[in-house]
Amino acid sequence: MGHSHAQRDRRSNHRVDLDGRAMLFQRGHHVGQYSLENLSAGGVWISGEQQPRAGHLVHLLIDLETSGETMSLTGSVRRAKSHSNGNGNGVGLAIAFPALSPDQEDTIQDAVLRALLRREARAEHLPLLVFEPRRRVREEIECEVRSFGLPVSGVDSLAAAVEELENEETEYGGLIIHSVAQDRAAMDVVEFFARTDGLRTIILPEPDGALSERALRLTKLPAVVAPRIWSRTELRRALTN
Repeated sequence: MGHSHAQRDRRSNHRVDLDGRAMLFQRGHHVGQYSLENLSAGGVWISGEQQPRAGHLVHLLIDLETSGETMSLTGSVRRAKSHSNGNGNGVGLAIAFPALSPDQEDTIQDAVLRALLRREARAEHLPLLVFEPRRRVREEIECEVRSFGLPVSGVDSLAAAVEELENEETEYGGLIIHSVAQDRAAMDVVEFFARTDGLRTIILPEPDGALSERALRLTKLPAVVAPRIWSRTELRRALTN
């Protein structure tokens, strides 16, 4: 592709969740099949049952469900993390791509950009969920969200929030919380959905811009954002960014 070098200079290594699978080989031997968790031009995170030998290069065949493409890539295992996969012990692998060809990088970047566009288009039509126990504050947040032309609904309890977020018949484009940022049990649930489902989460701070220690830590997650202050302008920026 003649424009690959110019495009690559303008791109950053966006990492995004993608549906797919990866076949991993090491020294010509098949190691196992893995689920594709996320992908960027810098590397990939996969999860499965077998851990490859440390210190050796690995070869990956990556199938993307959305495009039907198969990519053949060479990488190195940078990090391995044990976890429970529901059927016993599993492993998550962070694999870096030390030397991609221009065509390989373009293929990855195009897949990532397509996934981002699909996510943004889907989120634009999905309602936002406001989880706020105080009725007056909840209704104020809902009113502000609706004023931007966005669909929204609200819940006032942790049980109702969990029921909505786990209901297979409903899907939300994001979660907005305010005072529950001080509730440990509620924040456990918020962190679970932000980490495991990548649920876009907006944490509204106190009027002076203060955030709880837990909320401040969660803002390091890519799906979590906290406006600087609780204002209409900052809320709109958080909703549109």
